[in-house]
This record gives sequence, C-alpha cells and structure tokens, in this order.
Amino acid sequence: MHIALLSHRDIHGTDTLDALQRRAERHLSRIAHLISDLVVSLVDLNGPKGGIDRQCQVQAKLHDGRLVVVKARSEGFGPAIDGALHKLLKRLIKQRKRAVEQRRSALPFGRLAAAVG
Repeated sequence: MHIALLSHRDIHGTDTLDALQRRAERHLSRIAHLISDLVVSLVDLNGPKGGIDRQCQVQAKLHDGRLVVVKARSEGFGPAIDGALHKLLKRLIKQRKRAVEQRRSALPFGRLAAAVG
C-alpha cells in the first residue's frame, strides 16, 4: 500500500509520513490487501483561530479500481487522521460484507437453470 501525504501549507506539529504509515497500518491491517494507494490530505480550515477545524481527507484507491473517500474533523491532526482511517475501515468492511451476502444469496447455477427450464 503506497501512502501520499498532502497539505496546502507547512502545518506545524503534524505527524510525519512515517507516523502516518504506522497509523494506517494499525487501523487498516485487516483490509490492507484491498488497498493499492492512499492519499491523505490535511487542512487547517480556519487557520490559527482554533476550534474543531483540522480536517483529514483520505482517498483510498482499491485494487479493483474503485475510489473511496472519507473525511474527519477534530481539534488536532492526529485524532482527525485516526477518525478518517477508522471511517475508511468501517466503510470497506461494510462493503465487503454486503458483497459476500449478495453472492451467498444468489442462486447456484444448477438451481437457477432448473428454476428457469
């Protein structure tokens, strides 16, 4: 899994790319085989004013070509990154379960042919 970190300006106190890699591995270890690339974007929405304005957007490009985008906001970049990675994990697990359930509920070919013919 390749990870790229983007920010619009130099953000002081942000995690380095190594720390981001460790966070991503910790959160996404169960589903890392599904993801080819991660692009993490960090933005301080209203500058030095403070408040819950630190935003992390994670774009995950999956091996099957799909693109999944999640966002999270917090008072700091660390919690925002953790929140976005957790949202990504939940979304991908939910999509995976849904796909498995659809395959299981489909009629096997032999039963389908008997029902039609």
